[in-house]
Amino acid sequence: MRRFGIIATAALVAVLAVGLTTWTLAQARANDYTMVGVVVAEENVALEVEDQLRAEDEITVSRVLAPGESWLVVHLDDDGMPGMRVGLVRIEEGESLDLAVPLDEQVMASNVIVALHADRGQRGVFEFDMDAFMRSPDKPYFVNFEEVVVIVSRE
Repeated sequence: MRRFGIIATAALVAVLAVGLTTWTLAQARANDYTMVGVVVAEENVALEVEDQLRAEDEITVSRVLAPGESWLVVHLDDDGMPGMRVGLVRIEEGESLDLAVPLDEQVMASNVIVALHADRGQRGVFEFDMDAFMRSPDKPYFVNFEEVVVIVSRE
């Protein structure tokens, strides 16, 4: 009789664990709470970039507050989503003002997207691949489920 009680309790615990896991995953999908970047508190991060008319060879970031060693990344704007990367600068933890991010090529696009990524992999090597997002150590920062980015108009 005691053996039956132990087996029944173990089975009940297993069923509850599977049920709770299934319910949690369903809630996350239903509420779109998938968080795949580096989550930080709002007071620990800032990214300020003004529109820059006819900027061709660099983008100037007015102010950045980085919660750790980080990367400023400039992407072409692909219908509001980050497109091809065209600029990259590594920055130290803390506040930096008036940072110039050189562009890899003369960018003719009307808008670019400036994002702030953590430098969590090999120090000083940008290791982010959108096609291998989950395996990329240098993911973007997120605050309140929003990526820390600024769309910069260049028109």
